[in-house]
Amino acid sequence: MRAATKTLRYGKRVNRNWKKATHKDLKEQMNTSDKKIYPPDKNFVFVDVETADWNNDRICAVGMITVQNGETSGYYTLINPQTHITFSYIHGITDADVAEAPTIDGFWEVMKRHIPEEFVFVAHNYRFDLTVLKKDLGRFGIRFAPTEILDTMWVAKRLMYGRRTYSGELRLNTLCDKLNIQLHHHNAASDISATKEVLEKLLTAYDRDISEFIRPYLGN
Repeated sequence: MRAATKTLRYGKRVNRNWKKATHKDLKEQMNTSDKKIYPPDKNFVFVDVETADWNNDRICAVGMITVQNGETSGYYTLINPQTHITFSYIHGITDADVAEAPTIDGFWEVMKRHIPEEFVFVAHNYRFDLTVLKKDLGRFGIRFAPTEILDTMWVAKRLMYGRRTYSGELRLNTLCDKLNIQLHHHNAASDISATKEVLEKLLTAYDRDISEFIRPYLGN
């Protein structure tokens, strides 16, 4: 059964350096193995964010995939960070691109209907994405707190390298090169699709259960 795909289309999409890295990435990289990998008693929310500047507290793009009862849905939108974007040289997003995009609270008003009360937050280097998301939502008094976490960096380190590894070997683009996964790096839609595929390829290749890598979230 083909995975369902939903998209949020606010404002202009990035289309200069990553013309093929749009909502289509979410749809093409989803597969039908979800019911085999993801236990039905847990909900998974994959998140990748792009930020506006070095403060890392304002989001300018979000890619999100939810897996509930083996059913997968993907979401992507630009976000108006309400500040000047200085990281355009990294992700290609400019102030003009986000001029008509929602702020993070507007995005959350839509997304909260698709996120269950209890869920596993999944990201590649989860501390970054979760911290930025909590900070930006916190500006509007919105609390975002998963019940559990799963970091695909942990999975790669444990299965591919053990204790001997350098941080560069665990970067998403490096892993995608090794695993032959298509990636348009620093495009949130492509990054989150690739993160999900990295997880699934590693679990399948090493015949491991996803529950081994889920940890309780102890933040607030």
